[in-house]
Amino acid sequence: MQREEVLQKLDPIIGLKVRQADGRGARVTATAERIGIRPAQGAHFIEMNNNGAQGLAKFIGVSWDLVKNLKPETFGDVATQILVKKSDNFGMVMKDGIVVDFLKGGSHNVDIEKALTVMGKVIPDVDYHRAVVEGHNISLEVVGDKRQPVVRGDLIQAGALVRFSPLGSIAPSIQSYALRLACTNGATSNTILREYKYTGGDGGRDGGSTGPIDGDSFWQWFRKSVHDAYGALNEIVTQYQSMIKERISPADRAALLEGMLKQAHISGPNAEAVRAMALQNPPTNSYDMLNLLTYATSHILDNPTNIRQAQTVIADYSSEEEHARICPLCHSKRSQRKAPVIIDAQAN
Repeated sequence: MQREEVLQKLDPIIGLKVRQADGRGARVTATAERIGIRPAQGAHFIEMNNNGAQGLAKFIGVSWDLVKNLKPETFGDVATQILVKKSDNFGMVMKDGIVVDFLKGGSHNVDIEKALTVMGKVIPDVDYHRAVVEGHNISLEVVGDKRQPVVRGDLIQAGALVRFSPLGSIAPSIQSYALRLACTNGATSNTILREYKYTGGDGGRDGGSTGPIDGDSFWQWFRKSVHDAYGALNEIVTQYQSMIKERISPADRAALLEGMLKQAHISGPNAEAVRAMALQNPPTNSYDMLNLLTYATSHILDNPTNIRQAQTVIADYSSEEEHARICPLCHSKRSQRKAPVIIDAQAN
């Protein structure tokens, strides 16, 4: 995808704005005709739609099924009391002057168009392989023109996985990423994994409030992290080549696959599709297993949360530091080696 296509896909979230509110002075008013909020003592009444009411219920921890059985006035009183008890600043998500959702304060708003501009300058011939929206959060799989073979005929393309929110619901993070061209599988890697921690200054804002990040420190961090993630291709290829040497015996394949599916939260028909692929082309090494899972995140899974969870497991599985912890086979062998120690401890 090109920049214009990404912006078109993200248009529903681009039109949203965040307005801060003070829980100590906020008051929710609900009647049979309408529902709204005064975000601070003496502030004007702001209307919220049904999505906003559901978002408020979720924000204060009250089941929407319960809310539907309450009188509107009762819900307004309960919501007000909980907001006052929280005594925290919070964000009201606005669209066309109406509240459509609520979120916690204290994170980092990132301008979408500026983020795309920076990535376009850092990565040569930038292409946006996939844009995923999860609630108010955006995940961009970005690749450039740099390519390198894992083995002859198996090229992977360098990139970065960039996660952020224009509404400040998560801390921005940037991770190394590689796209396997033979099957367009995208894989995250922990070679570069950075999360931005804002500490104040540089035209941003206090650590305890939300608002656009305009400071030089953030964009310097953003630019360097994208550059380093994109430049990690050689390290990723080296790690993949070492995974090819990690053989998987036929006796261990099924248990390893089931363990990885469980770790990645892949179940139901999605898991069946992966199992069918494993039967057709049995994984003989750790790199084969990696590609089974990356095929699932790239071509089978469609729920944004499931994609993110599986990508995290894949990155750990390919990481030299995390592999032994995340791999069921390695974990099993390690537990077996420790078994005598456990028995002795129990005996004592």
